[in-house]
Amino acid sequence: MLSSLYQKEFMSINILFKILIGIAAYLIGSIPTAYIFFKIKKGGDIRKYGSGNVGGTNVIRTLGISWGIITIVLDGIKGFVMVLISYLIYPTDLVLVSIVTIATILGHRFSAYIRLKGGKAIATAFGMIIGVSVLPFVSNPIWLRILPIFIILGIWGIVFSVFRIVSLGSLVAAVITPIAFYVTRYPWIIVAAAFLWGLITFLNHWENIKRLFRGEEKKIKGEGA
Repeated sequence: MLSSLYQKEFMSINILFKILIGIAAYLIGSIPTAYIFFKIKKGGDIRKYGSGNVGGTNVIRTLGISWGIITIVLDGIKGFVMVLISYLIYPTDLVLVSIVTIATILGHRFSAYIRLKGGKAIATAFGMIIGVSVLPFVSNPIWLRILPIFIILGIWGIVFSVFRIVSLGSLVAAVITPIAFYVTRYPWIIVAAAFLWGLITFLNHWENIKRLFRGEEKKIKGEGA
């Protein structure tokens, strides 16, 4: 009887701890890197400049490529760190890591620190993809585990190099992502999570999609773009 009570208490604590990890994922995902850098450099609100997006591409447009790259890298680290934390504490819990990835993306999109505004979470999502692929959540051979990274990045790079439109590359990569995880033999829960990452990407890019159809989406063209 006493043992049963201890087991129930442990399970309750375990569930609470996982909920706290999910909340931490949202809060870390919410850190608005682009907003912070723009505030430091120009003292204004990046949402009022360029595309109005709180992300690396708009930092490139408004502050230059160097700051944009730093922003993209740090946003990617946000995604990777939360996957790493999930792995270190619950290395076999694929449901938890899937929830953590979605919470991190939603945090970036609906930041708790800037009134639920945010970016489109492409860099953050790619950081998560690296984390899920590199860390041994599954028993696939290492080359097969990391293959989704190269498939997704390669597809994005090809589309961007041809059209010079970041959003188009991101949308095509979003479609490829669950397929990449499926063909590399990841469990269904990771494939399902990848599908949700892609769905969120499409929802985040709805205005871009409309501009793409109208032929009005902005291109990145060298310096000063």
